[in-house]
Amino acid sequence: MYIVTNRIDVPSERAQAFEERFIGNMRNNLPKVTGLARATLDRPVDAGTPYKVTMEFVAESDFEAWKTSDAFRASHARPAATETPAAADSSAPVDTRSVTGIERHVRVETYTAPNA
Repeated sequence: MYIVTNRIDVPSERAQAFEERFIGNMRNNLPKVTGLARATLDRPVDAGTPYKVTMEFVAESDFEAWKTSDAFRASHARPAATETPAAADSSAPVDTRSVTGIERHVRVETYTAPNA
């Protein structure tokens, strides 16, 4: 199992729109991802804490293939000009080498592949 975790900063006034858009992307795009066993979206409990997204792939090669897939491009497309973006540049790399403390989250959505 190869696990990838992303942290996404979302202003509180945009949280609902972010969740709706993200959950829609999960439901529409993740079933097309080969080798994805499970994905979760976790809402922060405390103000100033980012959302947490975890994706569990069967192998690292499945993750690498996903990054160049149509499903990846669809999930990471910028909102239309009429939409307000939910978060600042969520594609910016995050330094995960340092411990930033405990973050508390509430599970918002889970996608589990049918054959996982």
